[in-house]
Amino acid sequence: ALRFFELPLPEKQKPAFHWGQQADAQLQLLARYIQTVARDVRKLCLAEPRCVHVRAPCYILGDLHGNYQDLIAFEKALWRIGLALSPANFLFLGDYVDRGQHSLEVITYLLAQKALCPGKIVLLRGNHEMRVQNSYPAYNPCFKASCTNVFGDTLGTQVWECINAAFDVFPLAAIVDGSIFCTHGGIPSSEVLPRGPGCRGVKHLVSQINRIPKDLPQPDPSQRDGNQLAWDLMWNDPAPTEQGDDAKGEGAVATDGFGPNTGRGTAHMFSAKALEGFLRDFGLSHLVRAHEVRKAGFQVQQHSQMVTIFSSSGYCGASNEASCILACEGKIRFIRLEHSLQPALFSLASKAAA
Repeated sequence: ALRFFELPLPEKQKPAFHWGQQADAQLQLLARYIQTVARDVRKLCLAEPRCVHVRAPCYILGDLHGNYQDLIAFEKALWRIGLALSPANFLFLGDYVDRGQHSLEVITYLLAQKALCPGKIVLLRGNHEMRVQNSYPAYNPCFKASCTNVFGDTLGTQVWECINAAFDVFPLAAIVDGSIFCTHGGIPSSEVLPRGPGCRGVKHLVSQINRIPKDLPQPDPSQRDGNQLAWDLMWNDPAPTEQGDDAKGEGAVATDGFGPNTGRGTAHMFSAKALEGFLRDFGLSHLVRAHEVRKAGFQVQQHSQMVTIFSSSGYCGASNEASCILACEGKIRFIRLEHSLQPALFSLASKAAA
């Protein structure tokens, strides 16, 4: 179905990346298929821990935000022969939906891949993988609108809810080869995850994350049944530095290296000192996270101990690029999508450049 969506069919007046005119019966079949896959993936994720161990070689992708064209460009560059035959594993850091034009298609593709190759692909939960976010009309379009635009209000809302039920059980963190900590937002504050004697080492970190409920429809700690640790992992940001970023600088954090995330109005921000302590206490080497757009698609930060990765180019009309990471043999390599300046009609004309 997604290959049909991708292809231009001039004889049917269907442009590329469009469903064209479909009979109600066909749309109902497609919706039923998506719901079935979402339910299957929910069962798979319920069987996974909240912090997943992933072996290298591993490709790590950041925010996609409904950018189906870039997702397919990554496919053609990195797993053209299919995930099952690739020697690498694949880790996606969340924010699959909202703001882009093809949220439904992006998450449908990823859910289908997870169902086909559950041991090869890990889908983490980002801050947009929750109902209050992905139904916000100002995202233009939000994920709910993407579903209702294809299926209509009633059926589209059912598909949206079914996929959100899968989001509710997505893991919240991953550790690659026992050393690279990966999550959507950032490291949790010391108030949420205390340090000290008996509270160190990677096993302790994993055990604390795995205590987060597996089914978490509402992670917001200000709401009933919310969870502050999950919220920090999904929402936290690095504190802006006085040298470069346009905010108050690391002076806004407390002595433990954490402070309120004033830019987002929720969760925390963390300094380079806080990250250094986190990595030292839990026996880790690096943090890889997403959550923030970067001009080149990636940025090395906080004394080269953290990488922010973003995998959707042209985000909200900006001129940023899309990148991903290859973690292999103890090294982190960056891969950037290079789009040709004048692509042929409907052609992605993309390649990967290390």
